[in-house]
Parts: sequence; structure tokens; C-alpha cells
Amino acid sequence: MTDQVLSGVRVLDLSRWVAGEYAAKLFGDFGADVVKVERPGEGSLTRAWGPFPDDVPDPERSALFLHLNTNKRSVALDLRDDADREVLLDLVRSAHAVVESFRPGHLEELGLGPDVLRELNPSLVLTRISAFGQSGPYRDREATGLVLQGAGGPMHATGQADRAPLRKPGLLEHYTVGRTAAQATMAGLLRARRTGRGATIDVSGQEVLLAGADRRASYLLSASYSGIIAPRGARSPHRHGATFTGPFRAADGFVMVYVTNQAFWNRFVHLIAADDPAFRERFLDRQTVVGEDREDFMAHVTAWIAARPKIEVMEAAEGARIPVTAYLAVSEVMAHPHFRERGAFEVGDHPAAGRLEYAGAPWRMERGYALRSTAPLLDQHGADVRAELSTAQHDTTEVTA
Repeated sequence: MTDQVLSGVRVLDLSRWVAGEYAAKLFGDFGADVVKVERPGEGSLTRAWGPFPDDVPDPERSALFLHLNTNKRSVALDLRDDADREVLLDLVRSAHAVVESFRPGHLEELGLGPDVLRELNPSLVLTRISAFGQSGPYRDREATGLVLQGAGGPMHATGQADRAPLRKPGLLEHYTVGRTAAQATMAGLLRARRTGRGATIDVSGQEVLLAGADRRASYLLSASYSGIIAPRGARSPHRHGATFTGPFRAADGFVMVYVTNQAFWNRFVHLIAADDPAFRERFLDRQTVVGEDREDFMAHVTAWIAARPKIEVMEAAEGARIPVTAYLAVSEVMAHPHFRERGAFEVGDHPAAGRLEYAGAPWRMERGYALRSTAPLLDQHGADVRAELSTAQHDTTEVTA
């Protein structure tokens, strides 16, 4: 087995959706033994969520599940069945952390609440992920990712101020919650290592988004002492930052321009007006452009970019040290020489899905990320896990005797 930075750590993954599975994946990818507990016959909810090859649903071929569950072992347990509950409790005895994302109170209904689990294993870190937290007036409310984005604040910062808010795409909120849950779990593990005492960690999805890494936390602080409520809009004047940004159509795709300060602005003006001294002198050193000036500037930029391939625009901007990027298609990303040279993708073989190419961790470290195994089949490791528990119990009995 590969010796990795988290080798020797055992995590039980009781979650059934993205945030919890992603949190546990981050441990597995760096060496932890992650045992994923799934519902018999059905498995995780992410098994039913595509995309699927040829758009044919298959619980063993969900791209979402295959992504979220690398380096995990699967055991199917019915947590309402006494024998299966005993298996789970045996796993808890040897675990360092448990990640769950049931509705608040469900774990207690199963007789598996924090008091039960931590009595069995006082150093256990129990990470509980929910939409609104384990307490408070909203504790039992229904929520989706869209609800969390609306209630947590991200949609306050999206879209134009005179139009309806926009949802950030994909499952971004769930991944954000999962990453935070992993950070919290790691903090709990470090505490347990130092003190021998575990922790019960309450992760509220809404509060994760409230303290989001984009501008919300600083906006909230600003509002609390200045009373200024940050407006929506791509270029809100109060930000005092970017002077020009937006997507533009190139000859073969799009580029994104993001000019964030005066130096970038002047370089950009020099770039697009290399053959037009009058235009250059008109716009050089400008901090804002409005009215007719803006219309003329936008028309010039639009025409300049439209006449060139997107990579040519990006390379010209890079040569002038301006942050402009081409929008890359998936196939272009997969074949990109920079990613390839850095080894950004890992290849693994899955018994049902075939050969898969995974995006690895976005940083490199000695004994760090490794793709030891692709996502498991449902209950693929059930017999092995039970055998390990049986062996451990036998060894304990012999030592005691």
C-alpha cells in the first residue's frame, strides 16, 4: 500500500450526498482508509445522479459517484438492522472520524447519536453536515443547493443589480460545504491527537456560504460598521478595483478580460491600440469610461478581439502581462500541455465504468495525493470489512484471555 500523509487514519463515511462524500474523499485521496457505509440495494444518492455514459442510468457508472468516492471501500449496512448496527459500532471503535449528513436528529433516532458513538470511542471526531445546523429555528427545514445559495448569501452577489439574482452553477455550494467539513474534521483530529478527546462538529451549510471565500464575509463586516450594503452587479463602484471586465467573442470562441488596476488598464490600452495612436491617447490613464466614451471603447475592444483566435488574444495579453484567458473547451483542458506536464490527471480502471481519467489534487507534496483505487462497487468490500472486524475481535479476545 502506498505510504501517504494520512495513512493510518480511518474515516467512516455515512453521508449520501455531495458535501459529505467530498469531505471524506479528501481524506481518502491522501491516504486515509475511508469506509463508505451505504444503504443495501440502493447505495448512495449520488449513484443515481448523472451524468451517465449514453445517458443510461447505472448506479455503478455515475460520473458524480465515481468522482466523489475514489480511494474508498464500500460496505452495505442497514442501520435499522441490529446485526448491521453492530457492524457499524465495531467500525466506530476503530475509526478516527465519522462524517454524516443525515437530517438533524436522524442519527439519534437510529440510536447512533454522538453520546453513543463517543462513549464507544472517546477520541472519535464526529462531523455532522446539515443545511442549517443541528440547532436553531431552521434546523428541520428542507433545503437544496439553490435554497442554500439564496439563504446563505451567494445569490446576493450574482447577476446585474436590475435583474433577478443568478445561481452559481453546478454543485459549487455542496463542494464548498464539503471542503469546510473536511477542514473542520482535520482540526478535530489534530485536537484528538493532542488531547485524546474527540469532538462533535456541527457544520451548517448556510453558515459555510455566509462566510464564503468570495466577498460576503467582508461585505457583512463592512455593513455592520458602515451601514453600506454592497450592491449586486459585475462592476459595483464601491469595490474600487476592476476597471474593465467581461467575456468577449473571439474568432473561434471566447476570451475573458479582467483588468483589475490602472497598470493593467494602461497595458490593455497599449495592446489594443498599437495601431491607433489617437485611440491610445484618448483612453490611456483613464480610471473610468462612461457614456459615449464607453460605447466607443467597447466597440473597439469587441472588434479587436473578434478579429483574432482566442489563443492568439490570450498569448498577446500574456506577452503584455495582462490577465486575459481563453475559455477552454473540455477537450482542450484534457489535452492542455501545462496540465499534462504537471501530471494533473490520474488514470484508473473501474470494473464497471472502464478506464477513467481523474483530475488529481491541485497541489503537489511528498506522500500526498494518490489514486489507489477508483470508486467502489456497492458493497464491494463488505465481506473484507466484516472479516477484518472478526479478526480484530478474535485477536482482542486472545489478548484478554
